[in-house]
Amino acid sequence: MLTLFFGAGVFAQPPGGGGEKEQKKRERIHAQKIAFISTEVDLTPEEAQKFWPVYNQFEAEIEKARKERRKYMKEVRKSDDLTDERAYELFELIFKSEKKESDIRLSYLKKFADILGKKKSTALFIAEEKFKRELLKKLKKDGDRPPPQDHNRP
Repeated sequence: MLTLFFGAGVFAQPPGGGGEKEQKKRERIHAQKIAFISTEVDLTPEEAQKFWPVYNQFEAEIEKARKERRKYMKEVRKSDDLTDERAYELFELIFKSEKKESDIRLSYLKKFADILGKKKSTALFIAEEKFKRELLKKLKKDGDRPPPQDHNRP
């Protein structure tokens, strides 16, 4: 499994590569993430059939909250002449979007527990963090390239 995850071809493209190649890279990483989570959580075929559609909804909701937060952060970073009021308002919105993401995670923890049980639902979140750490470690080893933006996901 880790051989699949750490296959050299996944990160062979230099940074700033073309759109189609970047999309394919993101798709490969996402496929590796699915395989990694399936293994780490030890999903049965029956569990996987029920789990993945719900997980895909979860990822879509998380991504929506992150896009919202990135929009606010972009405005904060690009504008040197924000009024105090607007800067304050933007940070309120940023913090609210962080809370929204946390609320989504809590809601889906319960949904995942209904499908997988409490132990496997918590193992899922641990597996996600483990996958991110391993991915970042691999990217750092391969030359400090930033991870590609996975628009389908965390």
